[in-house]
Amino acid sequence: MGLFMKQGIDLRHIDPRLRTMDRSLPGVSKPQNVADVVVKKRLGEQIISRVETLPALPTIVTQLMQLIDDDRSSVKNLETYLRQDQALTARLLKIVNSSFFGLRNKISSIPQAIVIIGYNSLKNLVLAASTSKLFQGSCPAYGYKENGLWQHSFMSAEWAKKIGLKLGFDIQSAEEMFVAGLLHDVGKLILANYVNTDCKEMIKTIVESQGNIIVAEETTFGLDHARIGSKVAQKWNFSKKLAAIIEFHHRPKTASLYAKETALIHLVNYLLSDGHYGMYENFPLKNDLCIDSVGMLGVTDEMIADFRTQISESAAKWDESVCLG
Repeated sequence: MGLFMKQGIDLRHIDPRLRTMDRSLPGVSKPQNVADVVVKKRLGEQIISRVETLPALPTIVTQLMQLIDDDRSSVKNLETYLRQDQALTARLLKIVNSSFFGLRNKISSIPQAIVIIGYNSLKNLVLAASTSKLFQGSCPAYGYKENGLWQHSFMSAEWAKKIGLKLGFDIQSAEEMFVAGLLHDVGKLILANYVNTDCKEMIKTIVESQGNIIVAEETTFGLDHARIGSKVAQKWNFSKKLAAIIEFHHRPKTASLYAKETALIHLVNYLLSDGHYGMYENFPLKNDLCIDSVGMLGVTDEMIADFRTQISESAAKWDESVCLG
């Protein structure tokens, strides 16, 4: 089976509990014997070793990101580099011109894009354009429809940046939150490769875990997508900060470093997942918001309600051009 699953899935034919499960119950895992533990440990080691075989980000992408970070670089330098990869440039402009951003006038060149959206934002969109193909297709083991994981990841990136700015993050930190939001679920791409084509066993385990995706992953694989995602970030030479945020975004209370940033990604992931954006409506996902961690951000119930409304409005603007199909 390929890394990025293309098939769809009809959850109604898998288990009637998908429609009736009690979402208020805590996640529980199945009893395990020694043999199960050994098998899962070996599987977990195999999955981690697979991360080491992942291809690096394209050289053109890493060079572009370094160039944008260089104070001595110019728009002309950036445009020269982008000319080396016309497909990347086309995807980049397609994202910028999508209805999701709602720009009044069409952007037709890189210099124009820099003027309109700014240098740092362009850097993040270069990363988004270069990784978008990884997230395309469906990922039914996690409840995502065609291009649904890309929608979740890209919207998480945008809202991590927007909410970060609203909460007082400086512009550089907010741009970092864009990257964290974009890549926080990259580990799901790896784990999905180890799920049977029909996904029945995985979804059954999610149901038995009362919708707790982390418990279901640990029951199935012996590890979870957050840990694998952190390994991917390290493989791609992102910062230790980003790797830590990804690793603890489902357990923000246990984050010993970058607690505020981790809490922000936790909040954004909760809001996007709870809205089932890009997902099958009846997928048995249970979302828990860590009140203590979110409280550290100074977020009130009223603010969360407002974020929900704004995210819903932005989701209505989502179109396939952002998916770059």
